[in-house]
Amino acid sequence: MPNHLLAAAASGSGKLPPNLLPAVVPLLVLILALDAYCLIDLARAKSVRHMPKWVWVLVILFISAPIGALVYLFIGRDRGRDSGRDAGAPAVGGDAGTDQGPAAPVHPGPGTGTGRGVDQETDGAADRHPGDQAPADCRPIVTTSGLTRDYGGAGLFDVGLVVPRGSIYGLVGPNGAGKTTLLSLLSATRRPDRGTISMHIGHNRIAVCPDVPEFDGWLTAAEVTDLARSLVAPAAGRQAVATALAAAGLAGSAGRRVGGFSRGMLQRLGLACALVGEPELLILDEPTSALDPAGRAEMLSLVAAMRGRRTVIFSSHILADVQRIADQVGILRDGRLLYQGATKDLIDTYLEPSWLVRIAGDLHPVAAALAGEPWATRAEPVGADTIRVDATSIEAGERGIPAVLAGCGARQVSCEPVAADLESAFLALTGASS
Repeated sequence: MPNHLLAAAASGSGKLPPNLLPAVVPLLVLILALDAYCLIDLARAKSVRHMPKWVWVLVILFISAPIGALVYLFIGRDRGRDSGRDAGAPAVGGDAGTDQGPAAPVHPGPGTGTGRGVDQETDGAADRHPGDQAPADCRPIVTTSGLTRDYGGAGLFDVGLVVPRGSIYGLVGPNGAGKTTLLSLLSATRRPDRGTISMHIGHNRIAVCPDVPEFDGWLTAAEVTDLARSLVAPAAGRQAVATALAAAGLAGSAGRRVGGFSRGMLQRLGLACALVGEPELLILDEPTSALDPAGRAEMLSLVAAMRGRRTVIFSSHILADVQRIADQVGILRDGRLLYQGATKDLIDTYLEPSWLVRIAGDLHPVAAALAGEPWATRAEPVGADTIRVDATSIEAGERGIPAVLAGCGARQVSCEPVAADLESAFLALTGASS
């Protein structure tokens, strides 16, 4: 409604027909309330988009009501405050997901830069699900409570994730276990049906790299990375591009056009785009998928080098990759988190570590000495020159076996672990929970 009509209606001196006044007055009240809300929101906002705050005040007050207020709400308002988290770096070069929506409710935590929470459903220790508690020696950077996304019997259910700061956290599970759904919820490209997500990070410190990054083939690697920099870290400068490309192993290919890149180089480029903003939290979806063994080894080395400097959450169905670089592991099956914790603890809990020790010479005195150790649950010959040794834990066996062999003066030929790997522990865990 034009401003002169609103003024006329408010003063009662206008020429509006008397029968319109009952309809105009409630509308006037709503418009004034909307303007007041926008002005209060503007005063409380730490930042607005496109124009300074004083310009937005003029827009709200002097553009025909309620058009000025609506323009502010849809264009000027910083929507990062509504999502409950500070804006993270967007997923680079890939579909953001077909079920986009607002981020999960996020509660303030002890870290810096957390946003205001909305629709808080489960907050506090009394409401948390089993497994929500962080390790005592490291405060978490990401926690979830009761996180659920139900696709009609499939999806993700009551997940309580705890990711220690500075760790490399591997999510493993079969196809359809919910790994991609969980990463999408953490990166706010999908919204949960219920539950909460808490991010203890600073502003613009999340980056996401999809499993199949896609880029315009006519751009060079440097141009693609610079575009990502302009979106997530415009103040970083061009040196950040060179640093990110070098970190991803593409320093020598900065001037090459992306259309000629191999699958492995595209994944490296996706990683460079994610790293250019110096994220505190990096989310990787199947970073080694479809790579050959050499490409997998290179990508895993790049990720492993980030330990301690930033937190990495990555999903994989290749258990050997997770065991190689992840110090924390979460196992998903049918949308439920069956286990999370240290990779070593998983193996110790669900397996009885065993070794086959080959000895040159008489092995019976060595077998007897091993059997007498408190950490050894079994030590017996299984061949003419081999002893099978079972231990209470991996660490106990790795420390104890060499000590006993040295004490006996035995000549060791070899010592090979038997089934003490993540794959065996995964099968034992999922079989036990069937």
